[in-house]
Amino acid sequence: MKRIIILVLTATLLTANAVAQKNVQRAFDKFINSKKVQVEKSVSSQYDPFPSGKKGEHLLLAQRDIYAFTLNARDRSLLDKILIQMEEDRTMPPCYTVKSHRGGNNTPIERWNCCVGNDDNNAVPIGRDTMDNWMLACYTADDEAYRHLYAVEWQESAEGNEIKGRLIYTYAKRRVEGGKLVDRRVGKAEAFETEEEFVLRFTIAKDDYLSFLNEAGKQLSKEESRQALLHTYAIFLICRDNGHLVKGEEWRRTIKEEVRKLIVKTGERSEDAKWCLQHALLELEKQGMQK
Repeated sequence: MKRIIILVLTATLLTANAVAQKNVQRAFDKFINSKKVQVEKSVSSQYDPFPSGKKGEHLLLAQRDIYAFTLNARDRSLLDKILIQMEEDRTMPPCYTVKSHRGGNNTPIERWNCCVGNDDNNAVPIGRDTMDNWMLACYTADDEAYRHLYAVEWQESAEGNEIKGRLIYTYAKRRVEGGKLVDRRVGKAEAFETEEEFVLRFTIAKDDYLSFLNEAGKQLSKEESRQALLHTYAIFLICRDNGHLVKGEEWRRTIKEEVRKLIVKTGERSEDAKWCLQHALLELEKQGMQK
């Protein structure tokens, strides 16, 4: 009888473990499929090109799902259900990590990277803006070398009547350190370490902003103004936090000139965006990037 009870308890625990991750996935699905939510979907995945599963299937190596959403504040309960589910999973394996951050005007930025697959440079950053709120939960996958990550990032409008944000899911391999499995870059976004990395990240951010400006009109809508601010604030953070890495005289002149061009390109379309770029330039000068 004792053996039967132990087997039943073991089966119950295994079922509970499986339920934890399925519950948050179910909460994601309900939110995404709700008619009360406007959603834009971006999904990518990578499979092993050679059949390697027990049944000869192609195993999943990486996945990144991003759902940008807009939600009326009166329907906030849809978002809260996901946050509550993550909190409930905190002590229920296979969930092993739950983190959260609440943004605000006087709150320091807390940036995290949600790693994808087995590439340290492939990650979805969250918490890039002062006003960003976010919560994430990690679950051990069936293949314990991998994990599922679910994250929610959102901002409330100044008027308090609208919520915009992203639901994020990533599937990634974990690293072995000291004989234990640990997450790769599921933590604070790392500072750049080399001049080359700074130039690469700055160029990507600059090109993204220029592409946005070229598609936007001369008069920005409220949403376009918000996007312009997010683009330029990202450039400001790159310059403020990592501008000291640029040592070469030619690169110093080039980076500053590119920021000046962005200020001119922005023109009068967004005073907030121009402010970010002007202060990016000030940060570069303050860190020794003189003419």
